[in-house]
Amino acid sequence: MKFHPDKDIDSLLNLLDDEDDAVAVYAMGELLDREQKLGDVLGVLQELPDARLRKRVHQLQAAITLRNRRRRFRAMLEQPDFQLKQGLIEVHLQWFDNDSRPELEKRWALFFSSAGNGVPLESLESISSWMRKCGMMAQAESTMIPEYYCIGTVLDGCQGAASLLCAVSLLLLSDPSAQVVRVLGEFALRDSQGRFLMPLRDWRIEDAGSAVEYESWDARSLVKFISHMLFSHAVASDSFRYIQTIGQALTGVPDGVLPETLPYPYRAADEDVPGGENDGDSM
Repeated sequence: MKFHPDKDIDSLLNLLDDEDDAVAVYAMGELLDREQKLGDVLGVLQELPDARLRKRVHQLQAAITLRNRRRRFRAMLEQPDFQLKQGLIEVHLQWFDNDSRPELEKRWALFFSSAGNGVPLESLESISSWMRKCGMMAQAESTMIPEYYCIGTVLDGCQGAASLLCAVSLLLLSDPSAQVVRVLGEFALRDSQGRFLMPLRDWRIEDAGSAVEYESWDARSLVKFISHMLFSHAVASDSFRYIQTIGQALTGVPDGVLPETLPYPYRAADEDVPGGENDGDSM
């Protein structure tokens, strides 16, 4: 059956219906390499009655969607006018690829509206009061539970990493001089008066004085940190899919390629290096 004017692409599209899964997987890989030339043919194929073909076309479309999300996230990280809320949403979508951006926007809008009746909160006291009222619990930074770094699950479950909750608090606050900082080994929100909102200390507000040392984190650095925590969890749990998804998004390497800094088996062993895959310095 003729699906596409390009002869090679048309041949590959016809292989999607092959009884041999290996043949179909090969065809999907080749079609991904020709993604920009596919046009709207996948949408047409989805309308055909062949259930096996529709399933494989759906898998191909899902792979393309993930690639586009990685590209969009990487491009966003490079934008001079980086937006914190959008960055947090994109991180969530790298991990929960079945979720949608509009749904996450709705979740955030509901949380924001509930906190301050649709307007930013005016003080650290207001944020502290709201976070306690809604039962939001901060957790120490850890790669053990990736959901603590995904804004959708944090808003739903009222529990998340201190870094992400500081980002959420910053989005709630009307103070333009406020910033996320790390002080005394913890993430906190510092207002224009030099006071610190400490999520890990039951949302306590502390005035540490002018002599206290702290490290400022801008929106881009904070989102990159949150992404790296998810990436670290993926590596520790051997989640190859997420290693590829988040690794490519953060480093900008081409689709289908993993960062060279990853150890074996996430990239091929370097046979030119003494010891090959067993080289203990492969990290």
